[in-house]
Parts: sequence; C-alpha cells; structure tokens
Amino acid sequence: MEFKYEGVNAQGQTVNGRLEASDQNEALRLLRQQAVTPVSIQEERRAAARRVRKKPAKPEEKALAVRELAILLKSGVPLAEAVSSIGTTHGDSQIGTAFIVVHNVLRGGGSLTQGLRECQLSLPGYVLQLAAAGEMTGKLSAALHSAADQMDYEGKIRQEMRNALIYPSILVVSGLSATLLVFIVVVPKFANMLKSSKAEIPALSVWVLKIGLFVKENLFWLGLGTVGCAFAVALVLSQEKWRQQSMEVLARMPVLGDWLIQTETGRWASMFGTLLENRVPIVSAMELAHEGVRIHSLKQQFRHALRDLRAGKRLGDALAATRVISLTGLNLIRVGERSGELAAMLRTLATLHENAGRERLKRFLILLEPMAILLIGGMIGTIMIAIMLAITSISTMAL
Repeated sequence: MEFKYEGVNAQGQTVNGRLEASDQNEALRLLRQQAVTPVSIQEERRAAARRVRKKPAKPEEKALAVRELAILLKSGVPLAEAVSSIGTTHGDSQIGTAFIVVHNVLRGGGSLTQGLRECQLSLPGYVLQLAAAGEMTGKLSAALHSAADQMDYEGKIRQEMRNALIYPSILVVSGLSATLLVFIVVVPKFANMLKSSKAEIPALSVWVLKIGLFVKENLFWLGLGTVGCAFAVALVLSQEKWRQQSMEVLARMPVLGDWLIQTETGRWASMFGTLLENRVPIVSAMELAHEGVRIHSLKQQFRHALRDLRAGKRLGDALAATRVISLTGLNLIRVGERSGELAAMLRTLATLHENAGRERLKRFLILLEPMAILLIGGMIGTIMIAIMLAITSISTMAL
C-alpha cells in the first residue's frame, strides 16, 4: 500500500511525502526510523482507485457488499468498524479496495456517502442518495437494506432479460447451422447439374445450387466475415449510446416491446417507491428514478412528468398528462397521495408491472417457437424442393 504522510522531523521542520508499507502500523514504524513524528497519515486514495479499476466487481457482488454493511450496522457494529471489516474480508478485490478507501474517508471525518462516491465502485446513483438520506435520518441500516433490495430487483430483471434471449438465440443459431450444413454438404453434390447444357433447370434450382457452390468455395472468408461482424456488434453494444438505441428499437416491436416497457415501468416504480420510503424528497426521488429508465421514449415521458412535478403539480396529475402510466397505476398513485402511502402504492404498481411483463414474455416465447420452426423449416424445405426440381428436370431430359 502507498501512504501519504505529513510530520515533523528532528529539526522541527514540517515534512510530507509518500511511502510504501503493508499497513498503517508499518508506515508509522518506518517514519519513526526516519526520526519523523507523524501528524497525519493515510492511504493514498488515488492508488487505491487505480487498483479498483483492475478487477471490476459484478453487480450482484456490489449488492451483496451493500447488504453486508446493512446487516453489520443493524447488529450494532460501528460504521467505521463495519466498513473496515468488509474491506479486510474482501481482500484485494475491487470491493475490498473500495471499502478501504471508504474507511479512510470515515477516519478523515468524511461521511459514508462521500466515501462511496470517492471509492469509484460505480454504484447506482440511488444508492448514494439512500445512504445520504439514511445518514440524515439516523436510519442508515434500513436505507442500505432498501438499496440492496433495489439492486437485487434490478439484477433479477437483467437475469430475466438474459434468459429471455437465450431461447431465441439457440433457435436462430441452430437454424442457421442447419441451413449452412445443407449448403456445404448436400447442395454441392448436385452442382454438376449446372454443367449440363441440355437440361432446363428451374431458376429456383439454379439459384440454390449457385449459392451452395459459392458458400462452399468461400467458406473461410464467410466465416471470417461472420466473426468480424459479431465482434463489431459486440463492440457497438458495449457503448451505452448504442445499447439505448437498441432498446428503443426493441421497444417498438410487437409483444416484446410491450414486455420491455412493462419491465422498465416496473423498475421506475420500484426505485421511486424505495427512495420515498427512505425519506428522499419526492422531486429528488423522481429525478433518480427516471434516470434509471433505459428506453429513451419512455424516459422522455417521465422527464415531462418531472417538469410538471417541479412546477407544482401533484404526481398523479403530472403522470396523467403524459399518459405514461396505465389508468390502474394512476389510480394507485392518486390513492397513495391522498392517504400518505405513496411509497407503498408505488411498490404495488411495480409488482403489477412485473407480473404483467412476465406474462407478456411468456406470450412472446409461445409465439416465437412456432415462428422460428416455420422459418427454419421453410428455408430447408425450399432448398430440398429446389434440388428435387433439378433432379426431376434432368430425369425428364434423359427420357
């Protein structure tokens, strides 16, 4: 570890600098050997931040660390001790190094929110807001539990989306593989038919046979181009801008688009409710909740509602003007505003959208299976029909 120190030497002069040591005790011992009386000493945060970037933590690991901190605080462990314990337990991982930075901030008189912001753990914005609200209200443990619950909820949504894409991906890959196998193995065996000048081969058969020969002769380059395209797509989707545009395109698709919108609306309601439960002001909560929406058109609608909310409108009226929430959702929100249970109503709304989104996903998968089978079967059937027509034309000429 690298430590930054300030002290007084034997001549009474103020000195400062940096030194390498395994821990703070060793750093103090090294300073005494140099006849320097330390005034302050702390681990260099920039060095810790560089180590943080080496091993990115998974979202579920971050959620687990936040929940672990909440559990320790609920058990009565002091904040600084709980943070230090997590940093020591996780060792040289990103989470361990980040919590060491948080511990140094706390020892320097800073807040937990400041430490989480400086540790470069890339936590969602609502985690910092909930931590700040928990510190202000004295309910830090409950606020961190809520943050971990929201992170787990978003992780579950991400997992459902990945699982939803696995099945279509398998269907597409298997269909393309079967078609490619037919073009490589079966079609070239009948390519000699093209050399027959007497046979009147149908145009469909000619096209299929020529495509089969082209695929077989240029298999290496076609494979290389496919890998290059896949790499380019992965590179493009790794950028936030293009991921958002992809989500926007998918949101316009029938069935699948409805599922995405239901899912994003549920995430918005869940995050909004969590923030309100922890005493975050409604405007700040709305700002953080709408920033988490990934579909641009939906985000714009929530932004218009946020503008009306800032202008003094009630939340239900602001959302009704944009028509971003269903009538059932608006009724829940208005009841919550009148009864003072807005956070609970938003949680109920999130559950409704989650269930509705899950049903739409099932409907999409039910429709996808026969469509994919028909498409793949149609492609292979067309190839077989073309080959049979070619054979029939040759047999007719022979007779």
